[in-house]
Amino acid sequence: MLAPHFAMELHVHLAAAYSREPWVEHFEWLEPLFNERLETRNGRMIVPTRPGLGLSLSERVKEWTAQEAEAGTRA
Repeated sequence: MLAPHFAMELHVHLAAAYSREPWVEHFEWLEPLFNERLETRNGRMIVPTRPGLGLSLSERVKEWTAQEAEAGTRA
């Protein structure tokens, strides 16, 4: 059995690759984290065809993280 949950924007590809029809859940309150939205039709999520995971993180992500850090720097 497969039932990925939380941030389906990141897991929709896994669910689509599963040989049996999995259950998935979607949290609307996470939508502001992404610039794109998952498309649903007839109760089914449509796998994005954009490169990579098919989404990009929004500027709101910075607000939702506990700390901001720059790669390659040390505190």
